[in-house]
Amino acid sequence: MMTNTTLKKIEQLLVSSQTVFTVQDLATLWNVSNKISLYSNIRYYLEIGRLKKIHKGIYVVGELENINSFEVAQKLIIPSYISYYTALATHGIIFQLYSSIHSMASQSKQLTIFSKNEKFVYHKLKEKVFYNMLGIEDRKKYLIAGPERAICDSLYFAPGLAFDSLKMINFDLLKKVSKIYDNKRLEAEVERIIFLERS
Repeated sequence: MMTNTTLKKIEQLLVSSQTVFTVQDLATLWNVSNKISLYSNIRYYLEIGRLKKIHKGIYVVGELENINSFEVAQKLIIPSYISYYTALATHGIIFQLYSSIHSMASQSKQLTIFSKNEKFVYHKLKEKVFYNMLGIEDRKKYLIAGPERAICDSLYFAPGLAFDSLKMINFDLLKKVSKIYDNKRLEAEVERIIFLERS
């Protein structure tokens, strides 16, 4: 039988804007500082099916097919932000869809979440670039490279990468973002793209 406290904790999960939680998220949401009590609560909610474990220390509320993969990506490696092929496709800059979710992080890693049948790929950026927020959009549940940042991140890892549509690109911002990498080859590629698009 569920107590009022149990129901309150379930309601806190359901009304939260998040659907993906780390152990620390749950501790904060439930205001539980005692680790034994926290893990006891987590075990209980797993048993009654209110929480589902998708990876070590990562839990979701709701049906797996309804969980936002970008939100999952943000919780697997903290900090990170969606970029590269995934952000390019999201912004309509490339038309090809990739099955993997690509993110930038301060470490390189590949993780597969078998319950969602998805692969998450993290590309390591040097810290000076990674922690520079220029061109990164905050979508509340996750961070994603804006169009200009996604182009620069992609060219940094894949020189000469072709883009299908650059209609919505702010070329002044693109040029500004390219300078944070301290990479002459990247800056030259961006200059060439801008020249070709404007001519």
